[in-house]
Order: sequence, then C-alpha cells, then structure tokens
Amino acid sequence: MTGVFSGTTYRVLGRVVMGVVDDGETYYWNEFNLKSDAGQIATLVYELTDRGGEWRWFSMFEPQFPITAADATSKRVGDPINLDGSHLRITLRDHSRIYFIEGEAPEGEEVGDVAEYFNAEADGAMVVVSWTGDEVECYHGMTISSLAVGRAFNLPSASLRDLSSASTDSQPSPFPTVMVFSVLGTLILLALVFSEFRSRPAAPLRRFAAPPVALKIGSSGKIDDRTYVITSDTLVELDEFGAVFQRHELHLRDQDGNGALLIRGWKPGDKDWCLLTLQDPSEPMTPQQAAAVQCGKNIQCAGTSVPVDALFRFTALKVNTDDPLQNTTGKVFYGFSGGTGVTRMLARWDEDSVNFYAGRPLNGDPTSVFTAPLEK
Repeated sequence: MTGVFSGTTYRVLGRVVMGVVDDGETYYWNEFNLKSDAGQIATLVYELTDRGGEWRWFSMFEPQFPITAADATSKRVGDPINLDGSHLRITLRDHSRIYFIEGEAPEGEEVGDVAEYFNAEADGAMVVVSWTGDEVECYHGMTISSLAVGRAFNLPSASLRDLSSASTDSQPSPFPTVMVFSVLGTLILLALVFSEFRSRPAAPLRRFAAPPVALKIGSSGKIDDRTYVITSDTLVELDEFGAVFQRHELHLRDQDGNGALLIRGWKPGDKDWCLLTLQDPSEPMTPQQAAAVQCGKNIQCAGTSVPVDALFRFTALKVNTDDPLQNTTGKVFYGFSGGTGVTRMLARWDEDSVNFYAGRPLNGDPTSVFTAPLEK
C-alpha cells in the first residue's frame, strides 16, 4: 500500500516490531519501512503509550557535526547536543531489540539485533541517534496526528477513530499468527494488531499553565495605528511533542472588519505577546495538505519564507465571548507554527478549512492600550 506525505508518495515495504525491557516488562512498538519512487527512505512509527496511540515520522539525515559511536555512548540524559545547528538536550537513553519482521526491513536489520539509541529534543524539534557497533544513524523525528496518517493513506474518517482508540487492555502475544502485512488493505487492520501490544509508559510531559490576561471583551485599543476591538478570549491547550501548555488567544476585529489574534505565550512557558492578522498564503492549502506538513518545511506567508518549527493539536478549553458564533468551547483543531527574526506564522485547521495568520511579537504588555468599548 502507498501513502502521500508532504507531496511525496511512499510505499510500505515492511513492518518491524521493536521492544525495550523496563523493570522486567517488555514494551513493543511498530516501525513501518517506507520508500519513495525516488529512493527516499522514511520510518513511520506507531506506539501505544498511557496517553493513547502515537504516530511519529522519522527521516535519516547526515549530521552537520558528525558523531561517532564512542561519542554517542558517552552521552547521558540532560547532556546538550548539536548535530544540525539545533541546540537540543538528551531526554532518553536506552537500547532496543528487534522481535519480529514481516515484509522488507531496512537494510541489515535482522530479528534479535540490539541497538543503542538516545532521543534529543527542544522546542518541538526531535533527533534520534541510533548505533550498533561503529555504525551510527541520525534521524529527524516528529509526532504526527492519526488524522494526517489516515489522510495520507486515503482512509475514511471512521477508520481514523479506530486508529486513535485502539485498546491497550488486552495483552496477548504481540506477534500475530498470520502475516498481517501481506494482507493489509487498510490501516484499520493495523489498529487491531496494535491493540495487542503492551502500552509503554509515556515520557513525562512538561506542562505549562497559561500566563494571566487582564483584558475585557468589548474593549478597544490601537496597535500599529489600527484600532481593534476584543471580540473573544479563548483559553486554548496546545499538545505538542513533549509538552502541553495553555495560553490565551484574544480574537480582535479592526475598523474595517478584518480579524486578528492577540496571543500571550507563543511557546511553552513564555509570557510574551504576539499580534497576528489573517493572511492568504502564497500557496493555499487544503486541510489534507496542511496535515501533511512536517517540521522544517518553509511556508511562504506574508511575503516571507518561514520554517515550520512546531506541530500541535489545539483544544478550546473555555471561550469568553458575547458572540455565540465564536463560542468554540471543546472544539479541537490542528496546527503548525514557525518563526524567523521578528516574523511569526500560525496555521490552524479542522476538517473543513485552514486559516493562516502572520505577525510579530509586541514590545511590552498591550494591556494598557485597551480601554473602554469603542464608541459607535
């Protein structure tokens, strides 16, 4: 079967069941070996954690600053590392074993092989370094939604729900008695296989509460010589790789009726303010295309090329508004964001539409700018 990711078609060559032993328990995950017509190699990983099923995408790269097996062996959790210009810290150090292979595994991999590896992360970026003997391989990694995987393989929405709700209650043998890969017609069958695996405890999440906002609905103020009225204040929760954080997003309307966002807390733990306005991207996207965007991709927005540096899921926890049409409490969106210099870019979508915003961080706290309601 084939799937399309970021405009490239990949064929599923095989499946490898990997595992680690933790306190006497073996935890398994699946690694699907993918290859494009042009020979690009990628790995699509599915793992059940105590947060549910998680999909991750990995692509091999040649590090700008090479690392040897001896260097990798010396690394410990908390150590800094820079392989491609990104300053990361090691968050996990472990070793894995291959327990089962069906179809075609990556070159050189056999059942019983053991590899050392570590994960390094920062600000939504992730790198995995794996080594066996003197051979070292480096991968860029990212978490992707089941929605993106389902759309890549052209699955109906019902199967997406199946993918995200595979049960971890039953724990029979992780290796099916039939060659599932050879008869897979859809990823729904994969979900049935995955439900047999033990759930691996998820790595601890960093959690950040929303910084406070003291702005009232209906108040008006001027920023960049434009007068805005606050129409709603939404407390949103963003779930990205390794972190869950909350922030306030205030929807604004200018004197010409154009929409804007005033955000406090662009990144986890930040208390900065950003003003973004609705923009038309140079290359419009459908929700399916937006869901396939990966970290590192450059997006042309507001005349500037902005690299994507974070992917996440938005949940509107609480909406304060006088307009019932803006009350999206409980609604879930997906999104990506990026920044370069003073430019900020945000894309957010659901199954029906994609909205792009572009803007900049503000100097100081704009709270004092917004005063009484705008006179009619």
